[in-house]
Amino acid sequence: MLFRKIAALMFIALVGITSISCDRPAGTPQEAAELLTAVPQWKIEEIAVNDAVTFKDGKMTQQFGGIDFQKYMETVQVKKGGEFSGIFKGESTPFVLKWQVNDQNITIGAPEGGGKGEWTVRPDDVHKDSFVMKTQSTAYDYPRMTTIALKFKAAK
Repeated sequence: MLFRKIAALMFIALVGITSISCDRPAGTPQEAAELLTAVPQWKIEEIAVNDAVTFKDGKMTQQFGGIDFQKYMETVQVKKGGEFSGIFKGESTPFVLKWQVNDQNITIGAPEGGGKGEWTVRPDDVHKDSFVMKTQSTAYDYPRMTTIALKFKAAK
């Protein structure tokens, strides 16, 4: 009887540890890059502007006085070799950017570089089935700084 209880507790602990470790975030930018390139295609799940969700479950949600996005990438691919391509809603031609691993994160920007308009992906925002990319800019609501976060999930 005692043996069965111990075996059952060990089994429950093993299942718990396994399920926790399966959804842990990447620990380094290199590990994040491996997780991102392992998924063939990512699909937009959520858009947050200044921490307010403006897109979720395939629908835009109007925010009073907020920034309204009519153009966003529905799907993206993170390819080995540094290519990041996405398809904007209603379009079929991919928009190509460049990604690269840095000391603390991954940056995504124009192929010619320059640093303006770059998006960042932190390792702790990358899981095997989802990731978040963020940017800050005054371009959307000048002169105020706007923070945008795009959450993608692995496409099925």
